[in-house]
Amino acid sequence: MLKNKQKLRLLNDGIKDPFMHFAVEDAVLRLVDEEKSPPTLRIRQTIPSVWIGVFQHPEENVNIEYCTEHNIPIVRRSNPGGAVYQDSGSLCYSMFFNRNEMFSHLGIEDPSQLYSLTGKAVLAVCKDFGVKAKLSPVNDITVDNRKIYGSAQLELYSAFVHSGTFLVNADIKTMQNCLKPSDLKFKEKGFKSVAERVINLSEAARKAISVKHVIKSLINHFSEILNIELQQSPLTKEEKTLAEKLLASKYSKKEWTFRKKQLFTTKLSTKIKSGVVNLHISTDNQYIKNIHITGDFLLSDPEILHKIETNIRGLAIEKGISFIKKSPLPQELKIAVCHMITNITEGQNRNE
Repeated sequence: MLKNKQKLRLLNDGIKDPFMHFAVEDAVLRLVDEEKSPPTLRIRQTIPSVWIGVFQHPEENVNIEYCTEHNIPIVRRSNPGGAVYQDSGSLCYSMFFNRNEMFSHLGIEDPSQLYSLTGKAVLAVCKDFGVKAKLSPVNDITVDNRKIYGSAQLELYSAFVHSGTFLVNADIKTMQNCLKPSDLKFKEKGFKSVAERVINLSEAARKAISVKHVIKSLINHFSEILNIELQQSPLTKEEKTLAEKLLASKYSKKEWTFRKKQLFTTKLSTKIKSGVVNLHISTDNQYIKNIHITGDFLLSDPEILHKIETNIRGLAIEKGISFIKKSPLPQELKIAVCHMITNITEGQNRNE
């Protein structure tokens, strides 16, 4: 049973530009870690845009030609997960907090427990509008197996942010044209297109629903289920200043989203519960020359993966695998990456 209510700021800053939107997200997370910003529930919407996960390449997941032709911005998020299309028919939120304090308040220990806990609020929203939905592990909510909501997480030292996107009356046709998800991901789920995979709340309810009403419902259910008290207040001066700096130095830079792709001799892909994992690797005489791991899998601390890639370059393959096995990566992700490296090595040995 949850005890005293946890106080959070309710932030609805009205920022529509996707680049500034993520600069604000980054700024608030950093300042929560520094104890200069309060725990916050941020409600947000942007202009039509595509957001890719931090471990993805836009060339692999987005129809860049279509987006360019129709002036639809593409921006890299700082959290993991797959590429998504957002517009004014999508409801988005981010909840920022001190990890230890909030987890203690909620009575949870593992970040993965947040997916189902916040998911209960989304299920309650769907019920408010006469729609029966269900949790679809790890991080989705579906209606008749079609995705209506997805979520992701990111941590930075003591700070943590849990984010979610909710389709209310988004332009599914434009979404279909913007995104090109992995065949590996779609085949497993039995869908042939984005339009078949997703559903708006308004379509599921068979009636017009305003995003404004969904926001009100979601805030109410978050307050009840998470036992939080929300007090509306704006961005602070320090948050605005830091966000402007991050916009100029990071999110507005083309190289942040369109990172220079390296050349690799081999690529393998596999599917785990939280998403697709792609292994890009070059080896030489049983040594790892270069390695890069991409995909839409969930990993709340991207720095873990960066450190692994940096530290195993130049190592013997067996030592590299051993290093990964001892790393703090989620167990399923460890197994997948090590298995792909082993398969590549065995294949090369057979060809010699």
